[in-house]
Amino acid sequence: MKYYILKPKKLNLENLVDIYQPDFKFNLDKAYLIIYLVIKLSNKKNNSNEVRLSSKMLQSMIGYDYNKYIKFLLENYLGHGNILKGYRYSKGSTFGYKLTDYFFNNGFELYEISDYKLINKYKSIFVKNKINEQVRKHYYFLLKFFKNKKISVYEPFQAIEMTNSFETKKGLKNALELVNFMNGEFKLTLKSRTDGRVHSNLTRLSKKSRQFLQYEEENLSEIDISSAVPFILYLVMRMYLDNNLTYLTNFSYSNSNLFIYMLDEVTGDIEKTELNDFGESIINGKLYEQFSELLLNQDFYESKGIEFNKVIKYYQFAFKEMFGYYFDGDLKELKDLKKFAKRRFLSMLFAKTSKYHFEQLVFKELYPSIHKFINEYKNANQYKDSETMIYSKKERHKKLSHLCFQFEAKVMIDNIAREFDVMYKGKVPVYTIHDCLLTTSSNAEELKTFMQNKFIELFGIAPNLTIEYLNPYKQIKQAS
Repeated sequence: MKYYILKPKKLNLENLVDIYQPDFKFNLDKAYLIIYLVIKLSNKKNNSNEVRLSSKMLQSMIGYDYNKYIKFLLENYLGHGNILKGYRYSKGSTFGYKLTDYFFNNGFELYEISDYKLINKYKSIFVKNKINEQVRKHYYFLLKFFKNKKISVYEPFQAIEMTNSFETKKGLKNALELVNFMNGEFKLTLKSRTDGRVHSNLTRLSKKSRQFLQYEEENLSEIDISSAVPFILYLVMRMYLDNNLTYLTNFSYSNSNLFIYMLDEVTGDIEKTELNDFGESIINGKLYEQFSELLLNQDFYESKGIEFNKVIKYYQFAFKEMFGYYFDGDLKELKDLKKFAKRRFLSMLFAKTSKYHFEQLVFKELYPSIHKFINEYKNANQYKDSETMIYSKKERHKKLSHLCFQFEAKVMIDNIAREFDVMYKGKVPVYTIHDCLLTTSSNAEELKTFMQNKFIELFGIAPNLTIEYLNPYKQIKQAS
């Protein structure tokens, strides 16, 4: 029975045991499992706070000698240091533990547990494949491609090694999700009152890590909607302009139709020609390029009476956070402007109307009536209805993202994934990753065509769709 966990890459517990000779029968699997619990639970705390493990739980899983393992792992060995840091219990809390920074910051690797009794004890306490009631109610058909254990990780040890090239927090998150796939463990959740998306092991995994997934030993491919959020927003505004809100309700959950009704609160009119130009720029892949051309344009800001130095100072920290370097204002040296512009555009779109002032100036310059419409919608008053979500004044801007995400989810899951699954009688895998679908590479073209036809059938227009063939060999080469 194979069961994988993570261990610190720099930790050689076997060597420590050989040197210091514990005074009890030492089981490596038990020791590594305790360490793994601290690693796994600390992922939720960014390793900044201790992980509390109760003695009752440890005794149930490890046995009566659990405290001897804890003592060994806490010991500060000369020339080696301690593996875990301990924290005394406080009122209402058990003892706490934390992996030392040396081991946490140097990455992780796979360890295979062979003690099947220990595996079963651990799984009975910590592992339950979770499907919330909303998934059961709306999207139970998606479960079969997780439950049949046909999805696997190609070159597991290499896949985990790849995650060590990420920033530590992100790398650990991806490594833990890959381990879940290796062990056939999954979690699917849906919050129909907010974003309406199905969140799963796949949505929590980065694209670099998804490269290593296979279905029945076949590589996978993603079919993506280019500029998905702007395209969905464009469709919503078209329906609004055509006074077709009844049709729009088909693309939200019944308990969230408040999003739709609140469109009546908007008084600003969208210029039809402007909306057509907006849609054309999205489908032709030009929207973010348009946005980027003004985002750092000195003449544009100075024409608005704004000193360009203030603009550069504003964006410098955002560049540092996103790319790891400060932007000095030299556009000729800038390679990441379009990517940066996309991030700033989407952040602006779903933020409060008082935020992202410079980005709003750019968007208003390009599409003034659409800018006005979006801001009015985000600021619109909300009906008090106990059957629906009530936003506080501070959070009312969130209804725009929830409207777009629910629309996206309804189309991608209900109208495309579900119907594609029915057409192939459940024999062709299809997974949802928000604004894209995942299937085996041999079926990618067929799924892309199906998606395109379905968009045209529903809305008379299709977005730009692209196929990305996920190739683990490319990632292995980068990691070596």
